Amino acid sequence: MSDQGQEERPEERAEQRYEDETRWQRGIRYGHRGRMYLTLLLGILAAVLLILLIARNTRQVKVDYVVGHSQAALIWLVVISAITGWVLGIVTAYLVRRRTRWRRTA
Repeated sequence: MSDQGQEERPEERAEQRYEDETRWQRGIRYGHRGRMYLTLLLGILAAVLLILLIARNTRQVKVDYVVGHSQAALIWLVVISAITGWVLGIVTAYLVRRRTRWRRTA
């Protein structure tokens, strides 16, 4: 038999959860939120700077390769360099995480 009069509403459970939270746990929760907003702000700032860099560099430049050379718009060099750096950063982080993680012995 269930006691229908004794059921808690979701609002009461949420209030109880926050009342049981220690000062340390609340600091960690708010600190995580602050780091998340800071990361978002830095990402937006990097995107704005990249757009400004692209907009200011629209001229043609000579690109020298090992076997030859060609003309390319500086915009495309900046975009390709940014994407290449981003992909290499992701790959590097993955490899470092994979090689430094704790391994279980069978």
